[in-house]
Amino acid sequence: MSNAPQTDPSSMPPLVAVRPMLMLTGFLGAGKTTLLRSILKDLTTRNHLADVILNDRENAQLDQATLQDFAASVAALTGSCVCCEGAEELNKLILESSKSKHNVLLIELNGTADPIPLQETFTLMESQFCLRPRWQVCVIDARHFGARGYFNELESLQLETASHYYISWNSRLTGKAELQLEKRIKAINPRASRTTPSSLADSLSQAIRRNRQHTLSKQSPNRGPFLSPSFDLTRPNKPDLHERHQLAHEFTGCNILFPKSIESSRVIPWLEKLPESVIRAKALVTLDTDPDCRFLYERVGQEVSHVPLVIRSITRAPCSGLFIGPDLQPDEILKLTREHLHPDCHFAES
Repeated sequence: MSNAPQTDPSSMPPLVAVRPMLMLTGFLGAGKTTLLRSILKDLTTRNHLADVILNDRENAQLDQATLQDFAASVAALTGSCVCCEGAEELNKLILESSKSKHNVLLIELNGTADPIPLQETFTLMESQFCLRPRWQVCVIDARHFGARGYFNELESLQLETASHYYISWNSRLTGKAELQLEKRIKAINPRASRTTPSSLADSLSQAIRRNRQHTLSKQSPNRGPFLSPSFDLTRPNKPDLHERHQLAHEFTGCNILFPKSIESSRVIPWLEKLPESVIRAKALVTLDTDPDCRFLYERVGQEVSHVPLVIRSITRAPCSGLFIGPDLQPDEILKLTREHLHPDCHFAES
């Protein structure tokens, strides 16, 4: 009979499956949620289930409503700066997600977030999160990249740690303009590679198949073969990192609730009348012409999308609008909304 000491199974650290993680960054209105929907659809066709953590400055439930048909779960995280005061809540959601039996975790950060503190946290908590590989995709808006004025440095910050980049609205580019844009992107991050929704879904699918062969102890210090690339977080010849991070804090937001039905002819003119201080606006509405659906309208800068996204699923998210910008005047926005959209609009309770 063996005299070897017996190990108490209850004292063993739990083993959990290793999953890939994809984090989307990019400036306000760049097209992160649109890319996320495309990736989710492509993953579904490959029979993979994804958990999503969705971050937004004001009301993440608006985008949550557009994703719930494609994701296994969608957790909405509303926070003014997910890399600062919202970081603890994000970590909790990731730890909860680590218990999931689904195949992959996708995270969309709000359009003013600084990803560098999050990359550092993911590395420090690697053995608890069990997310490998970890990729960051920066969405580049071909219409506005490098034309943010005072906030150009914040846009660059969101690209610097990316492993991949995706160019949205590139159908508007000529061949020469696209090459020039690629050159500007590579000057900021020469390591990142250009990607598409389909290629991202393929890469995630391959990672999922590899990871199925592995489990990981949550107390294990082993970094394993799936460690994400390390990034040099020091940036010479750039403004101070803390100073650049503070740009993320110069944005404010407000959330306005709408009545159950809005005249369809009022929505576009109202969005066009919003002040220039509104860099990003989203409006989830029920129209009088189609009471069984809801519609998501968007405005980026001064550009209004005249074709809304149809939301057919019933969700708990109320009909509302969210507005983000560096110098918002919420009372002015509410007054204008009551005048041009509906008199019964009011601020959401914080």
